Amino acid sequence: MATIEPSVFYHGRRTVDQIFDDLDSYLDFCRFELREYNPAELYRRDSANYTAYLASKRPRKPYLGNNPRNKKYQNS
Repeated sequence: MATIEPSVFYHGRRTVDQIFDDLDSYLDFCRFELREYNPAELYRRDSANYTAYLASKRPRKPYLGNNPRNKKYQNS
């Protein structure tokens, strides 16, 4: 019986690749933030760990301090 390697079978399937990439980045987040890692919580928005992970991935404005000098980022 012929066997197919999983890496060959799943290679090129974007949804499967995206899920594994998301799992890896979620694992790294949990490792660095010392949070409990549960792969079943991936994509579950009511989970505290996953919502913290999503908040860490949000783009942020750079900190300008009390006296910003760069007018590019000012809200005017």
